Amino acid sequence: MRNDGMPPGEGGEDNIFAKELAPAPDRWMRRGTWIGVVLLLLVGVFFWLQGGENRALNAMAPSQRQALFQETHDEFQELCLLLDGGTTRFPKRCAQHADFLVRFPECDDVCKREAQPFLHPPTR
Repeated sequence: MRNDGMPPGEGGEDNIFAKELAPAPDRWMRRGTWIGVVLLLLVGVFFWLQGGENRALNAMAPSQRQALFQETHDEFQELCLLLDGGTTRFPKRCAQHADFLVRFPECDDVCKREAQPFLHPPTR
């Protein structure tokens, strides 16, 4: 018997020992597809979680939302507008209040103009 992996006298095409086995070409395609699906799902969950505050506000009863808006608006005016005449000692807190206020459907043009100086411009 020879030592090259083939039985003696057999070297034809039908010999399974003579054929090299290559991995299936679609193996990487399946892996890539699964990785793509998982990444797409993660991106979707991320964007869905970003809109959670808006969904919570829209799910509230109108009377509850109005009461929360009024309480938040009063606190914003007292903390950010009335105490220091617009120059606040609490810029982060006022920015959070302003961002929360403009999410309410009850926030009209006057409310948005009050909140505008405290909103951070979008960054890249």
